[in-house]
Amino acid sequence: MTDSISILSKVHMVLVLLFVISMLIKTILIFKSNESFDNYRAKTKMSEMLVTILFLVIGIILMVMKDFKFHTLFYLKLGAVVAGIPLGIIGAKKHSKVLITLSFLSFLGAYGLSEAAKKRGAQVEVATDIKTENLGKEIFTANCTVCHGADGKAGVGGASDLSVSTLSTEEAGKVIVGGRNSMPKFSYEGEQLKALTDYLESLKKK
Repeated sequence: MTDSISILSKVHMVLVLLFVISMLIKTILIFKSNESFDNYRAKTKMSEMLVTILFLVIGIILMVMKDFKFHTLFYLKLGAVVAGIPLGIIGAKKHSKVLITLSFLSFLGAYGLSEAAKKRGAQVEVATDIKTENLGKEIFTANCTVCHGADGKAGVGGASDLSVSTLSTEEAGKVIVGGRNSMPKFSYEGEQLKALTDYLESLKKK
């Protein structure tokens, strides 16, 4: 299941990137000449439509497979996409440089938000000589506080409130390793994973 999600996620990102690149090309061409813009649109209309349908369908499939929960980051990305579509359609019909540019920036922003979420959650290496009793806290501080906060309650970008989590340490470990929604996967295992899940357990309200 996890491997399927990983493969689909990569395909989805490639399709989105292709769409953004196509939008960039159209934005450049509209400033060159209306004829160049129209010729490119005519040649790529079907392929662009196919790419659009595929990344939307795969996106929906991923939401179902990941048991997706709506959060702030998702609404920002959705808003950018929803704004970009009519701007692009109207801009193309009217050959409006402003609207085409705004459409491109909207889709670029949606792509950027996805990439920012990944980088924000990128795993930070933690020294291996830390005392066992402090290891979980050090890992949490290095990788998790940016979204969850030091007390686990920050909820940045839709992050769960860890103080009221009902997950067992085993379930929490699966989420850490497999990722969830905008939270990326982490490669911790063994002693480090146990230390982290034990620390997460300590954040819960007793």
